[in-house]
Amino acid sequence: MQTQRTAIAVVLWMAIIPMLCVGPPVAAQDAGSGMTTVVPGDKQWEKPRAMPYGMRIMYLYGDPAKPGPYVYRVRVPTGYKWPPMKYPDERVVTVLKGTLWAAQGERYDPMKMKELEAGTLFVTPANTPHYQWARTEVILQVMGTGPIDNPVTYVDPDDDPRAQ
Repeated sequence: MQTQRTAIAVVLWMAIIPMLCVGPPVAAQDAGSGMTTVVPGDKQWEKPRAMPYGMRIMYLYGDPAKPGPYVYRVRVPTGYKWPPMKYPDERVVTVLKGTLWAAQGERYDPMKMKELEAGTLFVTPANTPHYQWARTEVILQVMGTGPIDNPVTYVDPDDDPRAQ
């Protein structure tokens, strides 16, 4: 059970990173109801600054840089590998599509990774090092609470695409 929670936390961290690396999303407030409705088909996938080539992010609600909840989606291609990293906040991630492998730790070790299929939800505690691999194309939905000033810290600074 603890291993599953750890794997879930790792995946959450990976999913939230991209959202924090791009600008805030736009959501429409329904007239008179106070309810906000977001139609993902009306949004564009964007390239996040803090993630390696190939990942795309779609902001759905809120702004990670501001106080309050935020939600975004992450799309990664088959074979995509996240290096060990950690996030400054706790994140809740849901695998919407595909098969994701994830583990907690500061060194990439495929033998420790757990398979997470579509429908899986996991929570990554703040400052928990973790890494992931997309066995297939994967779409994740990430939720957290801002404000966050640095969306991701890579265990090995050489893995940070912002420094390249």
